[in-house]
Amino acid sequence: MRRLSAVVLLIVLLAASGVQASAWEWWAPTLPSTPPSSNPPYWQPSLPVNPTPNPQSNPQPNPQPNPSTPIQPVQPSNPGSQVPAPSASLTSEEQQIIDQVNAERIKSGKAPLQIDYTLVALAKKKSYDMAVNSYFSHVSPTYGTVYNMLDQAGVSYSRAGENIAQTGSVSRAHTLFMNSEGHRANILHSGYTHIGVGIAKRGTSYYVTQIFIKR
Repeated sequence: MRRLSAVVLLIVLLAASGVQASAWEWWAPTLPSTPPSSNPPYWQPSLPVNPTPNPQSNPQPNPQPNPSTPIQPVQPSNPGSQVPAPSASLTSEEQQIIDQVNAERIKSGKAPLQIDYTLVALAKKKSYDMAVNSYFSHVSPTYGTVYNMLDQAGVSYSRAGENIAQTGSVSRAHTLFMNSEGHRANILHSGYTHIGVGIAKRGTSYYVTQIFIKR
């Protein structure tokens, strides 16, 4: 009888042990087996295979220049060298654009704008900056906005505006401005009193800047 009870107890214990193990494996995460040491660990992503061989493992001989054709020195490109520096004085083309602006203002019953040579210098600087750095925007990567330029130059103003154009012909600039509502509004604004115009050329493109202020 005791032997039979012992056998029964042993069977019960073994059965209970099996249930506990099954329950543990049911909710416990199963970790992947560790791969062979020759492969990368399982938690590290595999890197793509480089299709090109390491140049250091198989160095190629340096090509030898033909002694009959000497190598000429190469001058590094300089974008600024492609853009002539604007004239320090007001050019005839810049004066013509100012005259066109004032003609439009007089036609519309507005007072003509006075030339401000500080504004002329700033307009030349902005046009030259656009030409050299090959961009077209009211925000210069060099000087910021027209308001930044005016403030840095110490210009006193109560209102300011800017028109810019990029065109293949200076004679077309005024037409482009007048055919645009925003640019036309600057040209005919009754609040402005002074103007400066600057032109720069890069290749076949002209960059034209008009700066307006009220004093």
